[in-house]
Amino acid sequence: MVRTNTLINKIRDLGYTFKSQRSRVMIWRKGTDFVSIPRRDLVEDGFVRSTLRQAGCSEAEIEAFIASAKS
Repeated sequence: MVRTNTLINKIRDLGYTFKSQRSRVMIWRKGTDFVSIPRRDLVEDGFVRSTLRQAGCSEAEIEAFIASAKS
């Protein structure tokens, strides 16, 4: 499990900006690409992997991010 704030900071570093907030998710955008992040304290590792893959990160970057987020 990774803190949602840590994932949001990573998404910001990748150039995404806050678009809007719904009852259960926050929507971030970069050009025409959108990423939805749930509004809860922790997110699953699988969700983090798929979100960062969608944002264009390599597998090595994703694994390094998850390892650093858990330490």
